[in-house]
Amino acid sequence: MNERIDEKRSSIGEAELRLALRGLRQGTEPAADLWPGIAARIAALPQHAPTTSPRPHQRWLWPLATAASLLLVVGVTWKMQPVGPVSVMSATPIANGPQTARMPLVQREAETLTVQYQAALRELDAHATPAGWQPGLDALDRSAAEIRDALQRDPNSRLLLQRLRDTYTRRLALSRRALYA
Repeated sequence: MNERIDEKRSSIGEAELRLALRGLRQGTEPAADLWPGIAARIAALPQHAPTTSPRPHQRWLWPLATAASLLLVVGVTWKMQPVGPVSVMSATPIANGPQTARMPLVQREAETLTVQYQAALRELDAHATPAGWQPGLDALDRSAAEIRDALQRDPNSRLLLQRLRDTYTRRLALSRRALYA
């Protein structure tokens, strides 16, 4: 195909090609002026006088809608709260006591993350894992345990929480790959 284009370029000179291309650009004028028809249709539309002040019942509409929205958000947030914190090792709710209330946010996030991880892992580990994959899975489990121990010593460490999240993600990904291998 490139040979054909080169042959055409050589047989038709560059100047002739440009002249032929300019000949393709030809403007066409519309057959009739369209604006009078558009103006007539706009004039035929009913004209409404703008209102200067809102009706009395509309003055309360926005504040009432805002209050209802806030009430809805508070209600949904209240209903979505968990019953109580969950223990990392047993996956059972912990009694709401002074110790739980004083637990740092990072540590509560780590516990929640661990419970979710264990639930996902139970679903994946229901299938047999090939023996060749087990050393890698065990190493990731040991790493997760070490990070949880470190979080017990430093409960406010966002870095440790991120490392725990990364380790859990890798462990679940490796389990999925082992499942389909």
